[in-house]
Amino acid sequence: MFNELRGRLRMGLVNIGRDELLALGVEGDAVGVDFDRVSDVFRWSDLFPEWIDEEEEDGVPSCPEIPMPDFSQYDDVDVVVAALPCNRTARGWNRDVFRLQVHLVAAQMAARKGRRDGAGRVRVVLRSECEPMMDLFRCDEAAGREGDWWMYTVDAPRMEEKLRLPVGSCNLALPLWGPTGIHEVFNASDLTVVDAGSQRREAYATVLHSSDRYLCGAIVLAQSIRRSGSTRDMVLLHDHTVSKPALRALVAAGWIPRRIRRIRNPRAERGSYNEYNYSKFRLWQLTEYFRVVFIDADILVLRSLDALFRFPQISAVGNDGSLFNSGIMVLEPSACTFEALVRGRRTIRSYNGGDQGYLNEVFVWWHRLPRRVNYLKNFWANTTGERALKERLFRAEPAEVWSIHYLGLKPWRCYRDYDCNWNIDDQRVYASDEAHRRWWQVYDQEVGVEHHATAGLRGHERD
Repeated sequence: MFNELRGRLRMGLVNIGRDELLALGVEGDAVGVDFDRVSDVFRWSDLFPEWIDEEEEDGVPSCPEIPMPDFSQYDDVDVVVAALPCNRTARGWNRDVFRLQVHLVAAQMAARKGRRDGAGRVRVVLRSECEPMMDLFRCDEAAGREGDWWMYTVDAPRMEEKLRLPVGSCNLALPLWGPTGIHEVFNASDLTVVDAGSQRREAYATVLHSSDRYLCGAIVLAQSIRRSGSTRDMVLLHDHTVSKPALRALVAAGWIPRRIRRIRNPRAERGSYNEYNYSKFRLWQLTEYFRVVFIDADILVLRSLDALFRFPQISAVGNDGSLFNSGIMVLEPSACTFEALVRGRRTIRSYNGGDQGYLNEVFVWWHRLPRRVNYLKNFWANTTGERALKERLFRAEPAEVWSIHYLGLKPWRCYRDYDCNWNIDDQRVYASDEAHRRWWQVYDQEVGVEHHATAGLRGHERD
């Protein structure tokens, strides 16, 4: 694997000494990259807070800084070599700030000072007992492994794109501030450094498995994406339980169907709601697309989400603490990432027993999208003020939220003119007359009785 490193090379060393490279048998000059180690009192939660004021008028919130080297002091290098911290015995080892710091220093050194070949690739060698963060060092770019040594040929433009985003989710990857008000989405075109002339296929996607229970939601989701003005492909991953009449209705709504073999969650009970929710991993098999924006079938899109295709994996809205909500997320299909997700399903423990908890353990360095991109239909405080504010957002024209995520009982499982979450004590936090009305408005205007009859869904609705 390391034959291509033979000869005299100039190496940039990150958290590793020259004498530790003897195992590689590499000759040449080596320069140590100096940086101040992040403070021991710095916690992951400082970088990934549960909540930030996304709309403060005094300026964009800032993240605490992770010390970085002065890269201007270093000449170009042929290869970047780094030793990555790994302490699997420690709780939360994959959310260690020093581990992230070393990854970031190595990545920045490669992007800024690494000599690129004709395809814009840079060589990086990492020593680690555990796999490097897939958030930065993609398995697609792995050139080989010998023991604890991992070698990558990193796509420098893609690395630059990733590194231009905030280090933590204490700052938005997609700001809402603009010259005409706080609800204007910035044009993110200057973020993307990948060759603009290349034809990159991109798609929205959703997943249906285990039954037709979310069929109505998927049909309305497709129509709401088209109403927003998007012309991207829309791919539906479905298993054998989705009936042929249902598929006809889904195709008529605009979905490109793709049948999948579902993936069982080995920790789920038989017959439970999350038994096959690891089928979502198959999104990473959509390798004909450069990027995919996944949207859950219980979401209604009110404004175009096309700007999200400018952002790398994983970009999502915050959920709890340092975790993201997987209802809407930007991902980058990759066969080896899919294989890694499937391979780890018996050893990686999901905090909630589902795909969201699992993905949060794999992609720990995620980028925060505004909560209005994936606006959760809930009223946790359940105060008059909170309800008045959210109901106004759901009612506003043009919409002040980009999408509504229908937590609790779904609109198509309720009465047409009444949100039945009101009827159940522990579900009332999800009840919203305005959000319920918006879903049915799109259904009536864009889908109508024809789709409803074609799909054979009259038993799904209580008129």
